[in-house]
Amino acid sequence: MEIILLALLGLIMGVVTSISGGAGVFAVPTMLAFGIPPINALTLNRTSDVGVVFGALRKYYHSKNIEWKLALLAAVPLGIGAIAGANFVINIPEQVLNYIILFGIAVGIFFLLKPVKQRKGIQKKSFNLVGFSFLLLVGFWSGALGMAGATFAVLVFVNFFKKSFLQARATDVAAAIPETLISTGILYFGSTVEITAMLTMFISSFIGAWIGSHLAVKHGNKFIKLSMILISAVMIIKVISDFF
Repeated sequence: MEIILLALLGLIMGVVTSISGGAGVFAVPTMLAFGIPPINALTLNRTSDVGVVFGALRKYYHSKNIEWKLALLAAVPLGIGAIAGANFVINIPEQVLNYIILFGIAVGIFFLLKPVKQRKGIQKKSFNLVGFSFLLLVGFWSGALGMAGATFAVLVFVNFFKKSFLQARATDVAAAIPETLISTGILYFGSTVEITAMLTMFISSFIGAWIGSHLAVKHGNKFIKLSMILISAVMIIKVISDFF
């Protein structure tokens, strides 16, 4: 029964994450409700992300929206952050974690609703350095929690690198490959999760991401932004409800 539930959950996570990110905010509490230990839930959540990046990569690649140079550069801070985050996550108190998630989602919604305008008076090089600094933080967040990391990465690419939402999501899929593999490996060796559960999550998320990436490419920027706004709104409602 647990494998069937994981397969259904992975499929939904794959669709949502490949379009907008954020599925982990629902998935981790759901897995905890199944009785899965926290570290195992985080491991399975990151395993889903691995399925997403590989399941969505082909469609985003053929759409020609991946900015490969940026993806390669972004993979470095994302990967470094993921190593630090995955090694740190075991020591995060649950109550502190809830506040961190609430703050992060609030910041995400602010950037989603804020119009993206070309900034003046800022050198391109220093501006990009700010963006890469934020990607380092995103990598840490993704490596530690794996919840809404893709959402925040898209926001960084849109607001700091001036990419469209479709370009940002496509580029993040490529850039996130190293950090998802690294953090999943670190979490796996610190967990007791079974290989069958990981394979189930990977395969179902891969299929979901294949579906989601086709929808994202077909419907374009407005569809991705609307999906991110809706998912972010539900996320913050979910986190607030957990406090009460």
